[in-house]
Parts: sequence; C-alpha cells; structure tokens
Amino acid sequence: MKRTEVAGPGTREQTEGPGGAAWKSPGAPALLSPQGRSPLSVVRCTSLAELAELHLPWQELRQRCGSRNPYTSPTWVAAWAAHFTAKGRLDVLAVLRSGQLVGVAPCYVRALGPALRVVHLVGAGQHSALTELPQVLTETSQARLVLREVVRHWCSRSAEWDWLELPIGADQGWFEAEWLSGEIAAHGLVRHKTTRPSVVLPLPERVEELESTLKRNVRESIHRAHNRLERSGRAWTVTRHTGEGAVRRALPVLTRLHEARSQLPGRRRHPDVLGAAAHRAFLADALPRMAAESEAEILTLDVEGQAVAAELVLSAPRADYLAFSGVDPAWWHVSPVTLLVWQAARNATARGRAELNLSLGPDVAKLRWSERVVQHPEFAVCGPRMRSRAAYTGYAAAAAVASVHREAARHRVTGQ
Repeated sequence: MKRTEVAGPGTREQTEGPGGAAWKSPGAPALLSPQGRSPLSVVRCTSLAELAELHLPWQELRQRCGSRNPYTSPTWVAAWAAHFTAKGRLDVLAVLRSGQLVGVAPCYVRALGPALRVVHLVGAGQHSALTELPQVLTETSQARLVLREVVRHWCSRSAEWDWLELPIGADQGWFEAEWLSGEIAAHGLVRHKTTRPSVVLPLPERVEELESTLKRNVRESIHRAHNRLERSGRAWTVTRHTGEGAVRRALPVLTRLHEARSQLPGRRRHPDVLGAAAHRAFLADALPRMAAESEAEILTLDVEGQAVAAELVLSAPRADYLAFSGVDPAWWHVSPVTLLVWQAARNATARGRAELNLSLGPDVAKLRWSERVVQHPEFAVCGPRMRSRAAYTGYAAAAAVASVHREAARHRVTGQ
C-alpha cells in the first residue's frame, strides 16, 4: 500500500504492507497537529487481498457513522470489484486520522478506448444499475475533510486520468472548488453532473406506531391487499429469507419474478436489471455473504407455497433499502408489492432503523408512502489537458442524449 500523510503544510510518503500499522482501534486517541487538527493520511488499496485487510475497520466505521447507505458495505464493494473491475484498475482510498479509519473512497480507474482514463467510485460508470448510490463513506464529523483529502489525492495524480466522477452523500453537502489543487485548480474544471433523488420513509421507534404514521390511502391499500388475498380462498404468507443459505435459495425466485414484472402488460416499462448473466453472477456472490452479516434478505409473498412476489432488502446500520422487486402478473391485482413494502417497513422498525429508503426515482407508487425526497449530488472534475477537456465535452453531450432516450423508454407502456 502507498501511504500519503498530511500533517500541517508538508507531506511525506512511506510504503507499508496491507493492514500494517495503518489501523488503530476506534477508541485510540488522535494526535493533533500544531495547526490544531488531526493529521490525515491516504492509504491506497489496489488488490482484493488489501480490501480484505480493510474489511473489519471499514465495518466499524459504518457502525460509528450510522451509515444509511447499504452500498457502502465492504462486502458489496469487494464483490463488485471482483466481478467488474479490470485487473490493475482497483484504487480504493482509505483515509485515516492518526491511524484510525475515518473514510473510504472505493475508486477504480476505467479505460475509455485506448487513451482515456476515468476515475469512478466502485459501482458507478458500468453496471451502474446494480449500485444505486455509490458513495465515499466518511466519519460524520470528518466528512468535508475526508472528501477534500480524496480530491487532493487524485489531483496529485492528475497525469493518470482525464476526469473524475464523484457522487456526494445527501448529508455531505456540496463540492467545494477549494478542494482542488495543483494543475487541476489552475486549469481544470468542476461540473455538477446530476442529482440522484430517492424517496425515504421515516420510521418511528416502535412497530406499533408505524401504521398511524402512514397516509390514509396507504393504510387503505394495505388493508385492501389483505382482503383480496383473503377472498381468494388460498392460504398465503409473507416469508423472510434471511441467512446465507436462505438468500442463495431465494435469489432465483427473485430473478424469475423480476423478469416477469418487466413484462407486465399495460404498465410503464420496468427494466429487467437481473436479466444479464453478469449481474446474476454478481448478486449470487455478494448477497449470500451480505446475508451472513445481516445486510441482505429477500421477502416473498407466498400463495399456497408458491412465491408470487419478491423484494430484495439491503440493510445499513441506520436504514433499510428496497433494491429489486418482482411480481407474477397473475397476482398483480392483489397489490403484492404493497404488502412486501409494508412488511419491510415493519422489519426495519423492529431492527431500530431510522428510515426505509424506497430507492431512486420518485414516482407515484413511492411518493404515496412518503413525500420526503433526499437528493444525492454528483460532480465531475475534468483534468487540465486539452485532450481531456475535449473528450469530456463529447462524453457529457453523448450522455445527455442517452439520458433523454432512457427517460423516453422508461415512460413508455409495456406492449406498445
């Protein structure tokens, strides 16, 4: 690993092995620099073996900061890196204060053609439908300092990339131009690329209080779904598939029902994200391991022993997240997804979560549960070279056109 330590105006670099002296227990005191702030260091992890060394302090950091984003899980990130990152392109930055981990920026360098290089967070740039909210994980009180050090680190390596794309968490503020340094500060540019909105349902402290916090139309929808199933005369239940083995067995069911939902006639198009073999292989690797750490479970609505709807729920220390869902078109009329969301909200409340994230993309189905929309901004930093500027301009224009086509396809009704 390469370590760059910042303590006042000077910097120094040293080389140390994976893990090494880089990690301290969370209770270790921080030594302050003469300027009165903790010295920061950046340690590069460029292999899956080094990520494995980082796993425990990474999880401890997620607990300390009360992360609400399940995509900051080291298990999810490591699995994504193993499946989709080209050899030699992984470049995860661990940010430390006096040896204690205070931030993780899980980066990789993506090649665009023979000459262009782009820095992304793991989960972004390619196969991005799997990771809705890539993010730099930070200690709550150190968020701005950590993000600054990550940007400064990449500025010091500006010869290695053409542009950098940096999503920022909803509670991490906004990109500051003062974070830039060197040639990037003098001749680069920063652009607000996009904002990722998600709908969040705040949760009460007790399960018994949950129903009273919901809007009247949602409560009525839940009751109607119950009544329709009862009138069918068939035995039904909602099943929680938890633990490594149960999630592995339920995943093909979720995949089948997710595909069936994408083909539901007369509805807005719902993409079959799990239709790609590479995506299924990734989830088959990541989800059982996350389930073993209580970070993933699958809910199914079973009618006479047959699953007719399914929902993947990912967990972070302070929030649960609805990822992929599926439904048998023959049972759409009973509103099975409504029952699964209701059960997910009950489970999250029982686990002490502060909120249930209904995923990206506000729509009528989500906004009826909650009108709280959380914004996650994303920025692009372009390097100083003319080649980089020209390439990024063309890339941004092409991306804007592709976005228009995606939105048009999303609003088309299946079967038309």
